Amino acid sequence: MYYSFFSSDIDQDYFGRFLLFAKRNFWLYIPDFITLLFLIIPPYTRFETILLVSIIIILSVRDIAVLKLSIFHLAKFNIDEDYISIAILRKSKLNSQISGNISEFDIKVKSFVCFRTMEIFQDNKMIHKQYATGYWSGKKMKELYEQFYDAKRNIGMWRMFKAPMVN
Repeated sequence: MYYSFFSSDIDQDYFGRFLLFAKRNFWLYIPDFITLLFLIIPPYTRFETILLVSIIIILSVRDIAVLKLSIFHLAKFNIDEDYISIAILRKSKLNSQISGNISEFDIKVKSFVCFRTMEIFQDNKMIHKQYATGYWSGKKMKELYEQFYDAKRNIGMWRMFKAPMVN
């Protein structure tokens, strides 16, 4: 049994992940376009100018938060029989490669107000927390979660019936 989850080349680029997030969550950027339209139409009173600058600052905080969440990224997750290999990027460079037996790993997918996170544990220690940015949408996280536990369950059944039968 072999499962492989790879990020695309665009997704392995730090700013590419941000653009994929913006593409997938286009509705979050509608206020940006409206604000840009208002910036094009001058002149304004002092209050309106302060209001526009305040809106721009608030929208910039959102973008900074998304960039901060996408610093560490799960680039590769391979399941080969009972062996798992994981590659984690920091911005656009390889940060760590982790591998081991499938029994050492665990995955949890959490959801908070339509924003999913996936936590990967090795020996009950969290090794990576993936946010729904870039390649990893909530749907992809759920798919990986199901494939992982399906592989874990099948390996457990295979080992159970591999032993010689005793009467």
